[in-house]
Amino acid sequence: MNGKYKNIMIPYDSSKHSQKALEMAVGMGAMFGSTLYLVNVVDLSTVSPPGWGLSQGTRKTISQITKSVKNTSELQLKKTQQKYSDSGVSMKEFVLEGNVVDKLLKFAQDKDIDLIIIGSRGLSGISKIMTLGSTSRKISELAKCPVTIVH
Repeated sequence: MNGKYKNIMIPYDSSKHSQKALEMAVGMGAMFGSTLYLVNVVDLSTVSPPGWGLSQGTRKTISQITKSVKNTSELQLKKTQQKYSDSGVSMKEFVLEGNVVDKLLKFAQDKDIDLIIIGSRGLSGISKIMTLGSTSRKISELAKCPVTIVH
């Protein structure tokens, strides 16, 4: 049965549910000799403070916030990967920008993902811009590969 799940994607936002999904994925990755793809999607399109128009200054500010959030996400994923470096599982991390569901589904297709392991709930709210939320349901309905939702 070795190699059944060659590529496993874990949408990861550091919430407790995505951490549980990652732990499951590390176990499965070790069992199947899989490569794990740790993916975080930054989507600022749903977050706009009250009274903000899309002036040139605002677009610049949103761009700066996006860059900052992406950098923070990249550091977070690298730390997470280091935490599991002794597991013997190959792990790659990616930070994408845009609509969470669209980006995750496209990534899964582009990387020939065999299994998606996703937390049932993620971070949400303006202070936690990296969101999963109801994403797990949409991913499970639209993905072309098996999806495991972890509670």
